Amino acid sequence: MRRIFVDTGAWIGVAVARDEVHEAAAAYARHLAARKILLVTSNYVLAEAYTRIRYDDGHRKALLFDALIQEIVRRRQLAIRWITPSLHEEGLELFRRYDDQDFSVVDCTSFVVARRLRVRDVFGFDHHFATMGFVLRP
Repeated sequence: MRRIFVDTGAWIGVAVARDEVHEAAAAYARHLAARKILLVTSNYVLAEAYTRIRYDDGHRKALLFDALIQEIVRRRQLAIRWITPSLHEEGLELFRRYDDQDFSVVDCTSFVVARRLRVRDVFGFDHHFATMGFVLRP
């Protein structure tokens, strides 16, 4: 089964109607669902998305986002990879190495997870993934 890594910006874009990428994110999410492509993300990415949605759109919107996540996990359309201490350390190694880039620690752990899973495509809007050789979609 084909997989795609989902970054924070995509989750926010899908969940928040007033987000500048909402239309593109929602359309691409429908595209992926219709093709039954497995979504992969990390607990760090989700924590970042929950937090941003909570701060920008309130607790109720964050709870609606949580319901969406729980439903697509239940349907087995989303796999959440948990950042273990070793994945965290590997991400920090990238973070330290690329001092010429403004990668976040979450970005770096996402690069590690996607590489380990041999996932090339990323659903998101963060150019950092393209910088690291991933194919950014949509």
